[in-house]
Amino acid sequence: MRENELIKHVRAQVTDPAETLGIGDDCCVWSPRGPTCLSTDTVVEGRHFRANDAADAIGGKAAGAALSDIAAMGARPVGAVVALSCPSRWDAPAIMDGILAVLKKYDCPLLGGDTTGGEELVITVTVWGEAVAGAHGTKRFVTRSGAQAGDLLVVTGPLGGSLASGRHLRPIPRFAEGQWLAACPYVHAMMDLSDGLAADAAKLATASGCGFLLLPDQVPIHDDVPELSDQTKAACCDGEDFELLVAVAPEQWPTMQLAWPFSQRLHTIGWLVDEIGAFMENRSGRIVPLPWTGFEHQ
Repeated sequence: MRENELIKHVRAQVTDPAETLGIGDDCCVWSPRGPTCLSTDTVVEGRHFRANDAADAIGGKAAGAALSDIAAMGARPVGAVVALSCPSRWDAPAIMDGILAVLKKYDCPLLGGDTTGGEELVITVTVWGEAVAGAHGTKRFVTRSGAQAGDLLVVTGPLGGSLASGRHLRPIPRFAEGQWLAACPYVHAMMDLSDGLAADAAKLATASGCGFLLLPDQVPIHDDVPELSDQTKAACCDGEDFELLVAVAPEQWPTMQLAWPFSQRLHTIGWLVDEIGAFMENRSGRIVPLPWTGFEHQ
């Protein structure tokens, strides 16, 4: 499908929200209602998906992964733009249909973007969001950098096995959970788990000027992790789980557990420490360096 035909295909499925200018002009236009958070995420053929993966699933992954960053700030999405570099061997309308389906699911309007040909399929989704008022009317974004030594590290769900199961193609941004957590003043930092717990806990700790201590036996393991594998390593390193990693004031942990309104329970998996570095408690109860680093882009 030629570029103009693809744009018409997409435009026919998109309605611009009030007071916005969307697809069809040189720029999109919208009016922020306060501080805005913005993130961009790229998926590349051969790195983030396979050549035999369904085109609409790949588009959905690109949108879901980008939206997960907005969820990790405790925000709600308000707009998106997409840049698509698509070889002729791929079904461009199906890719865009997958993107649109996920954006629609989370009430995020597509307001523009760019399309071109290329040697490999590359999709970049840029999304932006705004803070949500909590119970007391306050609004805030939760960053990675607000944690303190002594804070508990908490995850919102089980980890590992996303590639083995194909779940890496179906990110679920934790919007409701992120917004609930952002309304809690005792939540000091938050991020989504895309590169694996071992890598992402290090990022949160470093941003907050801390180290972290992991309790491997407490890391929740997803049912997708094969039984005959090193399940704890898989849960810490596989990545693309898109659960939330949260730093919580320890004295508020009982209160948080009692108030948590979601069916999928929270799990404490360690805490932040003064000493810079990544550590774990081994089965003998000794504190040793964490042997895993998770995923890192080359």
